[in-house]
Amino acid sequence: MPEDRDEDRTLFTSAQIRAAMIGSVVVMLAVPTVLLLLMSARPQGQLQPADDSAYRAHVRTAAENLEGFELVGQTRARIDIRHAMDLVAERGVDLPLVAVSAEVGDDEGADAAAEGPAEADGAAVFGANCASCHQASGQGVPGAFPPLAGEHTVALAGSDDGRAYLVRALLNGVQGPLTIDGTTYDGMMPAFPQLSDDEVAAVLNHLTVAFGNEDLHDGLPAFAADDVGAARDEGLTGADVLELRPDLD
Repeated sequence: MPEDRDEDRTLFTSAQIRAAMIGSVVVMLAVPTVLLLLMSARPQGQLQPADDSAYRAHVRTAAENLEGFELVGQTRARIDIRHAMDLVAERGVDLPLVAVSAEVGDDEGADAAAEGPAEADGAAVFGANCASCHQASGQGVPGAFPPLAGEHTVALAGSDDGRAYLVRALLNGVQGPLTIDGTTYDGMMPAFPQLSDDEVAAVLNHLTVAFGNEDLHDGLPAFAADDVGAARDEGLTGADVLELRPDLD
C-alpha cells in the first residue's frame, strides 16, 4: 500500500479560498459604507426650547428691589436718570453733565434745561475716548499709538495747518505711518464724529495743557466749537487726514 505524501495534502480547497476572498471584498466595501451612513445620519426628534420662565421671574423679582429701575415688557428697562447720576456722584466718578431733560417733572430740571448743556470737560472726554490708546499719562504706546505729551502736540496746535489737522484727526481718524521724534508709529486712530463740537474743542484744549504741555503752551489760541463745526462732513478718510499733517521733524 503506497504511503501518503505531504505534498499531496492541502489545507483548503480552491472553492474555500474563493469564498474567503469574496467575503474579504464584501467586508472592505461594507465598512466604509456603514461609516458614511453614520456620519450623514441626522438626529431624530425635535429640539424643545428651554424654559426660561424661572430666570425671567428671578430677574423681575431682583429688579423690583432696585431703586429708580423697572422692567418694561420682556426686552426693555427704564431707569431714573437723576437717581443714576446720584449713584455716579456717590461713587466719586467725576463726569460732566451735558444736558438735563425738562421732562423730569420739577422746576429744578426745567431750570437746568433752560440753561442749556454744561460746558464740556476736556479731561473727561480724553479719559473716556482717548486714554485707552494714548494712555492716561499721554505717553502713548511705542510703535502703535503716538504720545500726546511733548513739543510736537503744542507745535501742531500753534500752526494753522496743525490746528486743522488735529480737528480733522478727531472727526475723521488717522490712518498710515507717521514719525514723531524719530520713532515711527503705524497704528490706526478711529474717528470720533459722535463727539459734539464743544467736546472736540475741549479735548484739544486739554491736550495743549496736560501731561506737562502747559510749560510749552506759551499763549496758544484756544480751539473753539466753531472751528470744529466748520470741519464736519468733509468726507475725509483717515489717510486723507494724514496727508494734512504738517512735517514737524
